[in-house]
Amino acid sequence: MKRIFIATLALALLIFALPAFAQDSNLITLNDATPAIDAVITLPPDTTGTISLNLSLAAVTLTDETNTTVFSAADGRLHALEFNIAPNTGAHTLTVERLPGVLEAYVSVVSLPELPVPGSAALVPTNQVSFNQEASLPLNVTSPGNTVAVNIPGDTAGLVSATFPGAHATTQLIDAQGVVVAASYNGHVDGMNLVLDGGQYDFTVLASNLSDIVVMGVRAIPLAESGHNLLEAPAPMTTVANVGTTCTASVTLSSVNLRSGPGTGYSVIDYGYRDQTFPVGGINPENNWVVIGTDSGSAWISESVARLDGQCAGLPVFNVPLRDAQPAPVIITTPAPAIIVQSAPPSASSSQPVTSSSNGEDHDEDHESEHEDDD
Repeated sequence: MKRIFIATLALALLIFALPAFAQDSNLITLNDATPAIDAVITLPPDTTGTISLNLSLAAVTLTDETNTTVFSAADGRLHALEFNIAPNTGAHTLTVERLPGVLEAYVSVVSLPELPVPGSAALVPTNQVSFNQEASLPLNVTSPGNTVAVNIPGDTAGLVSATFPGAHATTQLIDAQGVVVAASYNGHVDGMNLVLDGGQYDFTVLASNLSDIVVMGVRAIPLAESGHNLLEAPAPMTTVANVGTTCTASVTLSSVNLRSGPGTGYSVIDYGYRDQTFPVGGINPENNWVVIGTDSGSAWISESVARLDGQCAGLPVFNVPLRDAQPAPVIITTPAPAIIVQSAPPSASSSQPVTSSSNGEDHDEDHESEHEDDD
């Protein structure tokens, strides 16, 4: 899996180091060669930061330091996403991958110092908004939750913005059929922008641990005022299982790791079990790992733990670097041998103790011996 690390400095997020992405250029293509990317996000104490993504057929997940999901969005109607990470919520990992059954998806990623609020919206006294309207609703101990209905005309796309700083909230955006488009959990996100296709949506906020009134705001503006451009959709959706279905890989061990790339240095994203059979979609240049189709997308499996059957000659070659994990270093240490210095025993003819000059001679001899050892 391609890993991108984000760090922050002062009040602004640094742009990704490997590489720097902009919203409408330098797209990352998610396919069998790169099925997913992930990024580590760390904010200084008491600061916030926004992650901005342009998407086409991609799913987004944000997890905290305990690997608990704190934000998720997975819907083909979602074209752009910006979410603001609340202060002092720890480090996070962002993962972007293809939607289930999609052969190829696109994403671009950039970090921002704060959540943008583009366009203009007039305040309305209801819980329903359409283009250029905003609802502002209080949350308190007796009424910690509220829902705003958002209408985006069916033949257009628009930006839905929701802000709720200080609410430590769980949120959910659903469509008219109750399908969850995006959700946040446990107060790690306190604002988001979503570029969506036309339709009816409900945005719900449920705050917790309120000690004072917090105001949530939900607004909608047309795509033209949002500053976003829709990514061109990739080729029509198809499943990995349709690629190279005449070649299959069957697991030969009790259980094996399925990885995000060819080699033990890539992330484990799933598991395979004895006699499970997967369709093979390609092979790496070294001919020792194959990419397979699974129920949740694609993964790589080593040929050493699988049996290939069928017409497996001429598989597509994916030029993904072979990356094996380095073995854990084992350092064996032994204590230095103790050096015991004894004085010479007294002579049989004398009962007098050894003189200091004798001790001095033994000491000098020890030093001479040490010097000889050093040489």
